[in-house]
Formats: sequence, structure tokens, C-alpha cells
Amino acid sequence: MAALPERAHAGQQPTGSFEVVLPGQLPAAETLLAQADSENFTVASRVLPRHIRRRLLAVYGYARLVDYAGDEACGPREGLLDLLEHDLRRVYTGTPRIPLFQALVPVVRECGIPRELLARLIAANRQDQRVRRYRTFAELVDYCVHSANPVGELVLHIFGYARSDLIALSDRICTALQILEHCQDVVEDAQRDRVYLPTEDLEHFSCTEQELTTPSTSAELRNLIWFEVDRARQLLDEGTPLVSRLSGIARLAVAGYVAGGRATVRAFAAAGHDPVSVTVRPNKTRALGEWARLCLTGARSDSTTTRVLSAYRQCEEITRAEAKNFSYGISLLPGPKRRALSAVYAFARRVDDIGDGELPYTDKVTKLAHVRDELRSANLGSADPVLVALADASHRMSIPLEVFDELVEGCEADVRGQRYATFDELLHYCRCVAGSIGRLSLAVFGAENSPTARARADALGVALQLTNILRDVLEDRRNGRVYLPRQDMEHFGVGLELTEDGMLADDPTALGELIRFEAGRAEQWYAEGFRLLPMLDHRSRACCAAMAGIYHELLQRIIAEPHTAMRTRMSLPARQKVAVATRSLAGMTP
Repeated sequence: MAALPERAHAGQQPTGSFEVVLPGQLPAAETLLAQADSENFTVASRVLPRHIRRRLLAVYGYARLVDYAGDEACGPREGLLDLLEHDLRRVYTGTPRIPLFQALVPVVRECGIPRELLARLIAANRQDQRVRRYRTFAELVDYCVHSANPVGELVLHIFGYARSDLIALSDRICTALQILEHCQDVVEDAQRDRVYLPTEDLEHFSCTEQELTTPSTSAELRNLIWFEVDRARQLLDEGTPLVSRLSGIARLAVAGYVAGGRATVRAFAAAGHDPVSVTVRPNKTRALGEWARLCLTGARSDSTTTRVLSAYRQCEEITRAEAKNFSYGISLLPGPKRRALSAVYAFARRVDDIGDGELPYTDKVTKLAHVRDELRSANLGSADPVLVALADASHRMSIPLEVFDELVEGCEADVRGQRYATFDELLHYCRCVAGSIGRLSLAVFGAENSPTARARADALGVALQLTNILRDVLEDRRNGRVYLPRQDMEHFGVGLELTEDGMLADDPTALGELIRFEAGRAEQWYAEGFRLLPMLDHRSRACCAAMAGIYHELLQRIIAEPHTAMRTRMSLPARQKVAVATRSLAGMTP
């Protein structure tokens, strides 16, 4: 720490004078300039002429010092910002005292940079001292007018392109880069009691500020980050024509900034839009490729295609994280079908999570009604990645999205705590929550859409759901849910009462007989459902066989060890799931 003038003394107070600064409050110039290597983009590429690099680094050093004063400095930051503003005025008389400001003197003279432009960065950091939340996106964009956009305009001044039409394009690029940085730094900012994600967006995606500092990331927060990153991508695309409007070294430099932004967008996708448990940083090789392409062509990406593919990747990430059994089968599909089925699963998971969550009854009912409305309005412009992916998949593969209404109906039964007197009543529930997914999957597989095919897909879904029910008897009972038909329970003398330590109090023999009886019913549904496989193409057959095969082997374990199943939640080891998937791909179907 060595950036203070010799006249700095502790304990003196005249505002606007260097005497108010305590020793050690400002870092050395080289310390701040070294941070250029950690930015999303190359600040001053070595391919640029030396005098241009000098100017760019001078502006970067100034901006970094101002940010340090507003974000990291110890003590009263307002006073420190006053000091910087005072020394900025001295830049225009050629008499600044701070070394980084001294480096600005020739730059403002050579490039005609107005003081108001540099002062806006100080104003942004003053705002940071007062404003720690932004209600709307419009408010956040207005903040970027001071915190980010001046940097782009400064760059245009350095290259002699500071025209109003080009500045407007630069503003979009800078706002995009600022939003991406906010998304990268959500944890760090939250720890400083600053949240740059708009409050209205947090509310829309049912996220809380507490989620920004927890070790794991919810699907809701990942969807919110996807939404904000997608906003930044759109702004970046809107500003990219600036590259084509420039020439020579200006084009090289600005293309590098845009390329860094695009590489950061891709880094978010690779991280599953999870900046909480993953450090999101752009890949330098990818950024270099984007930079070369922009320099040569100035081309924009296909915004719609990019957005849709990003939405699909988000659905695939949800599937990998939340559907350990299904993901083995889904991974066997070719790209378009894999993405579409991931979108179907991601939406189904959302519905299930509402029913299984901890919200009060009325809130769950309201959210389920909202889910129905969302589904009906899903389109490529939706704010939610799952809805974007579903809209595209439905258009491409004629997926009957209205079938999801049955899933919601089944989830509403869960919310009500409904129990089932007979197997026929349970069968209706299974067809709602699982048979519906079978029929939706049939559309993705592209199989013959006949009553026979739909019935077999429905049967396979029922079989999987019955397996789930048998696997989760104890867990469901502890949560106050009973799915086994009352008629069957009475026949076998089982009540599913719990002991004080939360275990099933029924006679193990009677309970085992009931479980094997229900498992026998599930076997019949598997037998009918497996008749769907010959109606599918090879990859779809492998996917379906793998997903159903994993559950079928789990059912076999439950039949072999019903007493174990009633004491703990049974599952298959990963190696066994991989073996099932491998056999399925090889055509060795159940």
C-alpha cells in the first residue's frame, strides 16, 4: 500500500484535502493494475500499439481505484470518494497528487475526455454507499449508466470514435458486461450486504436473498441467474454491431471486450448457471475464438437460437442434478430428443417440488394454479428457461403440453393429502403423475401415436410410479402420506402406524406380504409397458429400456428384501445403473 502523498496525516479533517486520508487506505498502483488479468475481457491487449495500451491502462487504473474506494477501503468511504473527486479536478489543471490520477493527465489532454465522464464513476460508488438493493431492472440499468457505461465511452474517446450513435451501442455492451459481473459476484456482493439482482426478479422466481450465501444452489436461483445472464446476452447482441462500425485497432480492442462477454455467457451455461457453488470464469481459448471471429466478420450470433440452446442446457443440468435414475436413460438419446425430454422432466420436477415442498397449503394451491397458467403462455420469449425449452420442444415434436394438467391434478391430490381406498383409485393417481410423463415422452421419442402406443407408455409410467411408492413407504408415512390402498392394507392386517422412533409398527411378515402383493401388481404393469419398446427406434428404445430397467431392478430388490425396504430408502448403486444403461444401448432390453 503506497499510493498516498507524503502530506497524509492521521487525525486531521479538512474535507477535500489529502490530510483526511489515513496511511494505507489506497493500494499501490501496480496492485490495482495487476487486476486487469482477472477481468472477463482483455483490458489492453499486447497486439495494440504502446500508446493505446498506456491510455487504456490509465483509464483502467482510475476506474479500479474508484471501485476500491467505494467497495473495499476501510473507514469512511464517502470521505475517500470526496478526496478522489477533489484530485480528479486537479487532473484537469495538471496537478493531481495520486499516482494513478497523474497517469490520466496526458490521456485526458490527448483524447479530449470530459471530466463529467470520469466523475460518473465516482457518482456510482457514492450510490453504492446509499443504495444496496434495486427494485426493478430499469433501476439497475440506470445504475449501470454511471457504474459501467462511462468506461465504454472512455474507450471510444481513446480511439477517436466518441460519437453519439456509437456511444449508444457501447452503452449496451457495458451494461451487459456489468450485469454479467453482478451475476458472477452474487455471493461476494451479498456478503457486503449488496444485492444487484432486481428484487422483482427474486420474487418472480421465488428466491430469497439468503440463497445467495448458502452452500448449494436451488433450481429457482439457477433459473433466475439464467434469466439475468440471458438479459445480458441480449444487450451484448444489441451492442455488437459496434464492432462492424469500427476499424483498425479500435475494432480489435472492442471485439475483445465483446468476446469476453460472450465467453462469460458460455461459462455460465457450462456451470449450470450456478455462481454460488461454482466460480464462473470465461474460458480464454473460447474468448480468443470469439475475438477472432468478431474481428474478421463483426458478426452477431443468432439470438433466438442461442437463447433456446441455453434454455435446453439449463434443463439438462436440472435433469442431471435432480433425476439420477432418469438421467442415465435420457443420456442415450440423440441431441434433439435428449434436450426435449430434459425439458419435459425439468417442468415435471417443478410441479413435484411444489407438492413436496414446505409451503403452506394455500400457497401450494396458488403456485400449482400459476404453473398451469405459465404452461399455457409458454413461448420462446418466456423469462423462464424451462418454459422456453418446452415451447421449442413442443413446436418441433408436437408434444401435447396439455397432458401436464394431469400431472398438476395428481400433485394437487398430494397437497390435499388424499388417500386411496382401492387400487383403482390409486391407479388413477399413478396415471396422472407418471402415465402422463410416459405419454409426453412418447411424443419426444417420435413413435407411432396410436391408442396402443399411448396405453403402453401409460402402463410403463404406472409401473414406475408403483415402484416409487413401494420404495418410499416409510418416508411417505413419516410425511403424513399413505398411497397403498386401504382395502389391501386391511386385507393383510397392516395399518402403517409409526413407533415413537419413527419406524413402522406393523408385523414384518404381514408388511412383507403386502409389499410383495403390490410389487406383483407393478410387475404386471411392467410386462404391459415393456411391449412399447419394439415400437420405438433404437436410441429411444435404449432410453426407455434404461429408465424402466433401473426401476424394474429396484423393484426386484424390494421383492427380495421387503423388510429392508420398510426400514430404509433402497436404491441401486451407480455401477448397476450404468450396467442397465449399457445393456439397453446394446439392445439387451428387459
